[in-house]
Amino acid sequence: MSKDSKNSKQFLPLSQEEMDELDDFLMSDATSDETLMLDALDGYLTAIVSGPITLKLSEWLPGIWGPSEQDNPTFKTKVQAQRIHELIIRHMNSIIWSLHDDPDAYEPIFGARIYEAQEYIDAEMWAYGYMRGVELCREQWQPILDDPNGSVALRPIRLHTAVDVTPEEELLIKTPIQREELAKQIPASVAWIYRYWLPYRRATFERSVATTFQREHPKIGRNDPCLCGSGKKYKKCCGIAMTLH
Repeated sequence: MSKDSKNSKQFLPLSQEEMDELDDFLMSDATSDETLMLDALDGYLTAIVSGPITLKLSEWLPGIWGPSEQDNPTFKTKVQAQRIHELIIRHMNSIIWSLHDDPDAYEPIFGARIYEAQEYIDAEMWAYGYMRGVELCREQWQPILDDPNGSVALRPIRLHTAVDVTPEEELLIKTPIQREELAKQIPASVAWIYRYWLPYRRATFERSVATTFQREHPKIGRNDPCLCGSGKKYKKCCGIAMTLH
C-alpha cells in the first residue's frame, strides 16, 4: 500500500464491522475496568475535537484506558496495538469531518436502557466520556463554563453525570423518559459548542503557524537575497511595503 493510500485511509469512517471490532476490544479482558466503552469513547473524542485547543496524542490517548499506567491495555502483538490505535484515530477523524461538514448533522453514539420492558436512549456514559474530555484542559474550557449561554448548551450533557444538581434539575432526570429527552438535546448542544470554540481554534492554529514560521525562518537582513526567489535584494523586493508577488 502506498504512503498516500495509508494516509487517505486515516480519514475513512469506521465500517460497522470495524466499530464492532473496536467495541469488542474495549470490552475485552485486555483492558481495565476504567477503560472507556464505545459510547463513552465517542463522547470523549467529541469533546477533544470540538474544544478550544488541539491536544497532542500523548495528552488524550492514555485517558481512554484509565487514570493510571496500570490501566494500560495488554496488547497481544504490536500489530494489534497499531490496529486498535488506527481504529480510534479514524473514529476521531470521522467526528472531526462530521462537525466540519455540518455540525447540525452530528450523530453521537448512545447506549440504550431497558425500563419496564421499554427501551430508552441512554446517554449517561457518552456524557461521562465527554466531561472526561473537558477535564483534560478544563482551564481552557472555563470561558464557556462561565458563559450563561454555554451553561445552557452544556446542561443536557452535564445533567447526565452531575452529582451536585439543584432540586429543580433533579426533577428533569428522575425517569428514563426525561433522561431520553435530555439525550435528544445533546446533538444540538454539541453543534453549538463546536461553533462557540471555532474562532478560538482558528486563532490558536494561526498563532502556531506564525510561531513555527518565525522559528524556521530567521529575520532576514535588508541586503540578503529575497525569500521569494526573485534574485533581488530583500530591500528592493518584498522589503518594499507595496511590492506584491
